[in-house]
Amino acid sequence: MTNINEIQRFSFDNTNVRGARVLLNEAYQNIISRKDYPKPIESLLGEFVAAISLLRDIVKIDGVLSLQCKGNGFLQTLMTECDENQNLRGIAQWDENQKVPEQLSLKELLEGGYLIITISPKKGQRYQGIVEVVGDTLAECLEQYFYQSEQLPSRVWLAANDTQCGGLFLQRLPAEQAKEGDEDAWGRFTHLASTVTNEELLELSTVDLLHRLYHEEDVRLYDAKAMQFGCSCSRQRTRDAVASLGAEEVRQILSEQGKISADCQFCAELYVFTKDDLADLLGDLKQTH
Repeated sequence: MTNINEIQRFSFDNTNVRGARVLLNEAYQNIISRKDYPKPIESLLGEFVAAISLLRDIVKIDGVLSLQCKGNGFLQTLMTECDENQNLRGIAQWDENQKVPEQLSLKELLEGGYLIITISPKKGQRYQGIVEVVGDTLAECLEQYFYQSEQLPSRVWLAANDTQCGGLFLQRLPAEQAKEGDEDAWGRFTHLASTVTNEELLELSTVDLLHRLYHEEDVRLYDAKAMQFGCSCSRQRTRDAVASLGAEEVRQILSEQGKISADCQFCAELYVFTKDDLADLLGDLKQTH
């Protein structure tokens, strides 16, 4: 397959049903190549990357949307983010001294866990939604989130392997948004979508996938939007984090190690600060004591 990293919306004429499909390969590979993930953790990370892409297309904000999970199973935490420019990043953390089986369910990975959806606009208040991990799949958990937060029936299909991740989303909008009454549309569309296989989600183009599922329906396809890997870390942000340690601790680390090194867990960028790099910072901090 050619390099595809995009999300594309679609709708069904004369109904109140909309949808979106995402397919990522290079952007996804940039994320999973940062660490040597066990297979089930890598697969779940891929589903999270596809999920945050779909969520970001639905939640219209000028800022960052993040999807995070925490639990007491094999997986400690997993986080994906997407900003207003469709820049994606993600990471998973687990006990690397523990052997992770080749096959694990969502509940085994996230025993007693929960999902946190965080909306962080550049202007305005931050919002968080929390959903318990009660389903057998991430898709079921997200469907529960949409039901709780938007009260709109929604269905999600997600898939990932070691090279690609993809997802399909359907949502029924309020009835008054339908041009004509097609009361059977939602049941018909979700039934057809439920026949999709993981291979089709990961291998077919959006045009081919929608034709396979809905060739007898009037589907309106909108322009695709490119997505890519992108990290929000910077030398200045890392320097600010170093400053938050306080002048005395910074001086002590410099005295012991001669430098302060910090790497970004998302992109593996390494930032190194020497005493000369932090001279003005230490002076500023000194004045506050």
